[in-house]
Amino acid sequence: MNISWDNIDQLEDYFITYLLYKESKTVSQISKIRNISTTEVNDHLIRAKLEIKAMLKDELESSKDILDKFLELNKEKRIAFMESLHEERMVDFKRRLYKRILIERNAEDLMILIWATGELKDDRFLKLLHPLTSHRHSDVRRITYSALRKIESPKSREVLQRGLYDTNAQTRQYCAKALSKIGNETSLKMLRQLKNKKQFEKDYVLRAYDEAIDTLEKGD
Repeated sequence: MNISWDNIDQLEDYFITYLLYKESKTVSQISKIRNISTTEVNDHLIRAKLEIKAMLKDELESSKDILDKFLELNKEKRIAFMESLHEERMVDFKRRLYKRILIERNAEDLMILIWATGELKDDRFLKLLHPLTSHRHSDVRRITYSALRKIESPKSREVLQRGLYDTNAQTRQYCAKALSKIGNETSLKMLRQLKNKKQFEKDYVLRAYDEAIDTLEKGD
């Protein structure tokens, strides 16, 4: 909305009071000019300022990048959002997601973006994800391996095998689970060796090793 004297015929009454105020008129002066009480002048100004603030917020929201809005959603709403995208918008979303991951420096936001690639299960993101398994932030690595597990591409096999030695226990668990789907004889050998060092490992990681070993052995 254009709040100016040029647009006076379309403005609510309280905006006229506000325009006088913007011209540095005092409340007392406005009261005399408009022939209303000072209390009503103040009410007009409060209402006008609140509405202008709301309009500015709406303008900001409409100008936000789609990924900025996406990052503000909770997990359930992010999933619903992605499921609602039609083909053309999904292509645009994936393109924006790819570019944003390349430049994102905030670890919390980066983890959400990486998580999204796993939900999308698109192996075109692997070129981004594989290098991120060496990220200095352990939680970023963990989420990256989780995304690789969901994508289930054989192209990630060697990366996931390296992840079996990550310092983060949950990452090692994710890698074992992923290798149960895409592992080979080398993966099986590595899992057996790690299982034999059970005194140094978490119980839930050992269970993941056992399950992966069992699955891969049955696949031989």
